[in-house]
Amino acid sequence: MKKFLACLIILIFPLHSIAEEVAIVNLDFLLNSSTKGQKLAKKYQNLNKKNLDFFKDKEKKLSEKESQIISKKKILSEEDFKKEANKFQEEIKKYNSIKTEKINEVKKQREKDYSEFLKEINSILVDFSKKNEISTIIDKKYIIISKSKNDITKDILNILNK
Repeated sequence: MKKFLACLIILIFPLHSIAEEVAIVNLDFLLNSSTKGQKLAKKYQNLNKKNLDFFKDKEKKLSEKESQIISKKKILSEEDFKKEANKFQEEIKKYNSIKTEKINEVKKQREKDYSEFLKEINSILVDFSKKNEISTIIDKKYIIISKSKNDITKDILNILNK
C-alpha cells in the first residue's frame, strides 16, 4: 500500500507541474480578429470581388458573341461559320487559361501572405513562451477542456496589434 501511494504521489506532482507550463491559443481568432488579419481578409475579399466582376463581364461578352455567331449560321457559308466557331473556341480557351492563371496567382499570393503572417504569430508565441516560462502552446481547436487561465489568446492579440 505504501508503494502504491508513493507511486501515485510521484505521478501526480509532475503532472501538476506540466499543466502549469501549457498554454492555449486560438489561432483562428488571431487570424480573424487581429488588425493585420482583418486587413488581409479585406484585401483578398476585394480582390476576389474584382476578379469575379471581371470574369462575369468577360463571360457576358463571350455569351453575346456566341449568340451573334449562332445567328449568322444561316447567313454564312458552312466554311466561314466553322472558321468563326473555331476562332470563338480559341477565344474561350484563352479566357479559361487567363481565368485559371488569375485564380492561381491570387491563391499563391494569399498563401504567401498568410504564411508570413503565421510566421509572425509564431515568433511572437516563441518570445511570449520564453518570457513566461511556457513549455508548450497548443491551438485551442485541439483542446477539449482547459482552465481559462491557460488561454493566452488575448495577450498574443494585444502584442500582435501593437
